[in-house]
Amino acid sequence: MGTNNVLNQLTFSENSPVKTMLLQQEHFGLVRIALGKGVKIPPHQGGHAVFFLVLQGRGIFTCGEKDVELAQNQYLYIKADDTRGIQALEDLVIFAVKC
Repeated sequence: MGTNNVLNQLTFSENSPVKTMLLQQEHFGLVRIALGKGVKIPPHQGGHAVFFLVLQGRGIFTCGEKDVELAQNQYLYIKADDTRGIQALEDLVIFAVKC
């Protein structure tokens, strides 16, 4: 058993997302993604489903053909075949479950 705080050792980059693998298992992965204000992950095909939970900040999330703004404590599920992308409106920290 391991415990930790998901926000420990948090870092941001001015021009790219900082991804930290928190747990990798055979059928899923838990990732913390930190995006500094203005940083983008361009829309792309992911090849897997993903659940995003915003831990802090605000961002615009692309899900298929739609964009939605999410803030702290809001979440979004994206199916494997849907396009996804993220733009940080302010420093943004996301908990992602890849399945």
